[in-house]
Amino acid sequence: MHINRRLLALAAVTAVTMTAQIPAIPASAAPPAGGGFSGVAGDFNGDGRDDIVTFTRGPAADVYVALSTGSSFSGTGVKWHDFFAVGAETPLVGDFNGDGKDDIATFTRGAAADVYVALSTGSSFSGTGMKWHDFFAVGVETPAVGDFNGDGKDDIVTFTRGAAADVYVALSTGSSFSGTGVKWHDFFAVGAETPAVGDFNGDGKDDIVTFTRGAAADVYVALSTGSSFAGTGVKWHDYFAVGSELASVGDFNRDGRDDIVTFTRGAAADVYVALSRGSSFVGTGVRWHNFFAVGAEIPGTGDFTGDGRDDIVTFTRGAAADVYVARSTGRAFAGTGVKWHDFFAVGAEIPQPGILW
Repeated sequence: MHINRRLLALAAVTAVTMTAQIPAIPASAAPPAGGGFSGVAGDFNGDGRDDIVTFTRGPAADVYVALSTGSSFSGTGVKWHDFFAVGAETPLVGDFNGDGKDDIATFTRGAAADVYVALSTGSSFSGTGMKWHDFFAVGVETPAVGDFNGDGKDDIVTFTRGAAADVYVALSTGSSFSGTGVKWHDFFAVGAETPAVGDFNGDGKDDIVTFTRGAAADVYVALSTGSSFAGTGVKWHDYFAVGSELASVGDFNRDGRDDIVTFTRGAAADVYVALSRGSSFVGTGVRWHNFFAVGAEIPGTGDFTGDGRDDIVTFTRGAAADVYVARSTGRAFAGTGVKWHDFFAVGAEIPQPGILW
């Protein structure tokens, strides 16, 4: 194999320089109170390519979108809503009315525990935000989004975590989330584990996964039956997302089953993937990229090219506010990461997709 020594030298210098500049996560950039969350990408105009969105939150509560062209995120970011996800609310993305365009939801949590949705028109998020549920994701519970009954409309789930470790779901009717929230599991995502959502067996219904992280680094899955998450949770991997790594979900090889990915971040900035076989995640985790999501950057996953394979994205935030993407080849994330936007998710804004634990 021919090795370009000039490129290796340049990479080494770049790595040293970036390591010296790696920041700690500032307090203002911390995730929402209560331990954080992991959100999915959204296709806001229904063209088959996932786009990016950022929430300023606070009193301004603006929402900006940059659409994917397949090789970049276009423009400077367009304001799609001017008052959504106020203060420290938790914003997430999903197609809640099943029209093929992803919408936005925000969870007030706390004592009020309201859930608001703004539907996508393809060029904006409509209205002032409608209340779709008035008591869901209470206190510091961790909300997430997925289509748990396979009807084509995304639903909402909340994890109490801690000692109780209950999991509640409210299904989408297309104009609201029904009922008071039904308990779909009574012992999953215990303590400070980090839960996420994906279709791990490829049956069209989203399931739940939890990462213990730390020294044990176990991964448990509970499959959806359409009305509950089955069993006590089965260990699908016994060493993945070690320590404080950030784990997420995506279908990286286009086989119809969601896989898992973990970002070491920091100076190493390695990215590991374990593919789903429908009943487990295989192997010890294979390194798919060796320098992506550096320092305190916010990584995420999504199919930004529209080829059916999920890629990875990272947001530098802060003053630079750069956005880099590495495309999936089905066996690795290609290249060194290409800048797809040079001013998006500024300061401490909350980008989606993004893992904020």
